[in-house]
Amino acid sequence: MENPYSAPAAHIGGSNADVPDEVLKKIRHAWVAAIFSGGITLAATLVAMSGTDVLGFSAWELIDVALIFGLAFGIYRKSRTCAVVMFCYFIASKILLAMQVGVTGVPMAIIFGYFFWQGVSGTFAYHKIANP
Repeated sequence: MENPYSAPAAHIGGSNADVPDEVLKKIRHAWVAAIFSGGITLAATLVAMSGTDVLGFSAWELIDVALIFGLAFGIYRKSRTCAVVMFCYFIASKILLAMQVGVTGVPMAIIFGYFFWQGVSGTFAYHKIANP
């Protein structure tokens, strides 16, 4: 017999048991790509701060680095919002960079864009499966 005074049970998300590995792999690739992107941006910013001109970077790009790492953490936590913001922010930053210094690094931009889009796809699929 069930105790009428017991607290109600609640479904707590976070279990990856029913989520296909392909979905989790998309999310993992997205946050790893974001960490890599943040690392590259950090390195270029530090070089620019030392006095070498790198794509017009300055200390202000440290804000960009913090945002990228924050979004990477959000994607790691399977946040749909962070995945969408990362994808849109990446596209916008590439457009702004192209307007400032010209079109450079197109193959790498396509690769990163692909992984960030997979992150969007993966986080939405994850929440559809994990929270029916």
